[in-house]
Amino acid sequence: MGREGGAKNFLTLLIVIGIALSMGGCDQLPGLGGKKGRGQKAAPKAPPKVAPRKATPASTPAQEVERDYVYDPTGKRDPFQPFIATKTPVKPSGEEVPITPLQKYDLSQLKLVAILVGKGGGRAMVEDSEGKGYIIEKGVYVGRNFGKVKTVLKDRVIIEERYKDYMGKVREKEIVLQLHPPGEEKRP
Repeated sequence: MGREGGAKNFLTLLIVIGIALSMGGCDQLPGLGGKKGRGQKAAPKAPPKVAPRKATPASTPAQEVERDYVYDPTGKRDPFQPFIATKTPVKPSGEEVPITPLQKYDLSQLKLVAILVGKGGGRAMVEDSEGKGYIIEKGVYVGRNFGKVKTVLKDRVIIEERYKDYMGKVREKEIVLQLHPPGEEKRP
């Protein structure tokens, strides 16, 4: 019982010390550590004096109005458009473009099979996904996006597509069809 009694006394002492310290920090409570004694009242504090303001021309209420911020979107992208925007193909204007069977296919579905280069210019043969062949030359429209054959070289055909980007500007993109794509061996 000696140990139990000592532990209880120690616990009681800690509680009394905790209460005394917490009350000592309170200004409004009378008691152990408070500032007010019995029968004493705290003197009311006088509010701090404020110097009167003088009206100056720069600080009149009409001129203190905040100016509203106005957003100027000139030259900036639309924040509500998706980052990955679809490219809108630009149909050639001023000339009548007959829709050919080659314009039913995407350029990725066409395979360059043969090229014939001569004095009058080059011609090439492309094959669609079904195995049907078509002859193309400079100025022929190929693909769904109105791609136009720009040049026919001895090992590749360069096709130029025009499209509108996300800001509405017309851009040009060159697509190259290789006769022998990398990784494919040349046949003798």
